[in-house]
Amino acid sequence: MANNNDTMMKYSDSDDFVDKLRSQADIVSIVSEYVVLKKQGHKYLGCCPFHQEKTPSFNVAPDKGLFYCFGCQKGGNVFNFIMGVEKIGFAEAVKLLAQKLNVPMPERQRSESERQREKEREDILRANELARDFFHACLMKTAFGKTALSYLTGRGLTVEQIEEFRLGFAPDAWGKLSTALQGRNVSQETMVKAGLSVLRSPEGIYDRFRNRIMFPIEDIRGRVIGFGGRVMDNSQPKYLNSPETLVFSKRTVLYNINRAYRAMKNAGHAIVVEGYMDAISLAANGIENVVASLGTSFTPEQSRMLLHYAPEIVFAYDSDSAGQNATLRALSIVRSSGALVKVASFPEGKDPDEVIRKQGAGVVRERIAAAAGLLDFQMERVLNESEYNDLAGKVAAVGRAVPFLAAAASMVEVDAHIARLAEKLGIDENSIRSELLREKGHTAFSRPSVVHVRRSADSRLSMAEEFVLRQSMETAEQFAIVRESLAPEHFQSGPRRVLAEAIWKSYSQGNFPQPDELASGLDPETLEFLSRMMLQEEMGSDVDQALSDCIRTILLSKLNEEYETIRLRADEMSRRGDSGYVQELQNAQRILTKISDIAKSL
Repeated sequence: MANNNDTMMKYSDSDDFVDKLRSQADIVSIVSEYVVLKKQGHKYLGCCPFHQEKTPSFNVAPDKGLFYCFGCQKGGNVFNFIMGVEKIGFAEAVKLLAQKLNVPMPERQRSESERQREKEREDILRANELARDFFHACLMKTAFGKTALSYLTGRGLTVEQIEEFRLGFAPDAWGKLSTALQGRNVSQETMVKAGLSVLRSPEGIYDRFRNRIMFPIEDIRGRVIGFGGRVMDNSQPKYLNSPETLVFSKRTVLYNINRAYRAMKNAGHAIVVEGYMDAISLAANGIENVVASLGTSFTPEQSRMLLHYAPEIVFAYDSDSAGQNATLRALSIVRSSGALVKVASFPEGKDPDEVIRKQGAGVVRERIAAAAGLLDFQMERVLNESEYNDLAGKVAAVGRAVPFLAAAASMVEVDAHIARLAEKLGIDENSIRSELLREKGHTAFSRPSVVHVRRSADSRLSMAEEFVLRQSMETAEQFAIVRESLAPEHFQSGPRRVLAEAIWKSYSQGNFPQPDELASGLDPETLEFLSRMMLQEEMGSDVDQALSDCIRTILLSKLNEEYETIRLRADEMSRRGDSGYVQELQNAQRILTKISDIAKSL
């Protein structure tokens, strides 16, 4: 889900209008246009529109103005719902909600530079569309494209598939496209800005793409934003993409996304391949949830785009050395994105397109279904590429494996791979575990003078923080009780502290923090936390006692953190011979006394 902070800025001069829409919108009515809801107590329940499920876990709370799915963890206010279900940005969601409520949009005066920029975008998109039609006509209707057409059909594509993807051919000439576009009233300046033509020194232009099969690159709305050109021989570069333009950035684009995103949502996973032909070949053979990364390194922006549509990403890059290295780079990008990552393997040196042509689409489907998990792939690579017949080889193999093991989230999975690695290398498991501990503690070993203890995110503390935050949003009286003892810095860093800061800020400005109003200014992680917290079942009736206990639990945790930090710092100072450790121990003792006093009251 998009970060609202950026998109909200566009409406900074009409916040009142956004607030008006939010207050007028009945979130149950809006959601009911997309989801069948049934009333259950104070909430409404239905099957989530963002992931496939048979047992309803999608909740809507009309009094809070929020929704939350306990299955896929998506949540937010009415704007977030429209953005997610319609796959649009905040500005478009505002317009759509206004239409649904029959509320006229406010007129916003655009600056001259904004109008000029919008016209430039429209001119580039029009030039790209005309160029696509020109290249396609050259391929299908002229003698220029006969060789290219034979090449494509020889690669197994039918005429219908070539038509579907609007493939084309750029003639082996310096000015065919430029001349054709000039005849359609496209200026030379626009051609250059679109990346279709290149300035010739000292004057004039020439076609950027020549003697190449052309792949139109479209955005999620199907608009042509750029091109990829492929040679049919061994010429270099093999692929030539459009340069960065006002409408095209390789970091944020995936080939075939406009055709694939619905299939990704239905399948629950996205398939990422390297080349245009791989994507076309899979899609043409019924594997429609496939995109290509434009022959460049996979980027965080591309990862976030895919996660809008599916929680799992399967990489099906070429099986040669370059493809495997590209896979490793891509995996490092998506490791922290929250996606479930898998890798499909193919016979040595083969790409998915070649496997389909020689062995059929069924083999590719089998390979994708049997895709290995992230750590499985990484460890297999270590073993396959290591020579471990002698001690030096075994040490090197462990050295390559340990960083992967240290980055893994599942200790069960790590334990299994340690056992397998030890068996393969013929060494003791404990030696690998020792290296793993050293890797995980590397920062602490290299910088002993910096000692900091993080609070353990135990369930009791988390529940206490959630209860306190929720009660702070129930009544101003409850917040006054909380504020007497706590401040935002008492909460764990991350979503809890961000939400606490938003609540404190709202009260400081003389406002009562409405959940749906706060939601518009939160980052995605905090938004999910707020939505889940507000839609969970409420605790028992003795709220005052529970609030008092939870406040003490938070205070106790914070004091324990401070005590442990000071104790470790004193220990480090003592080892260095620094006499200041005595003062630190006295400080630790004072905190210990406070801990004891609070603990007695719990």
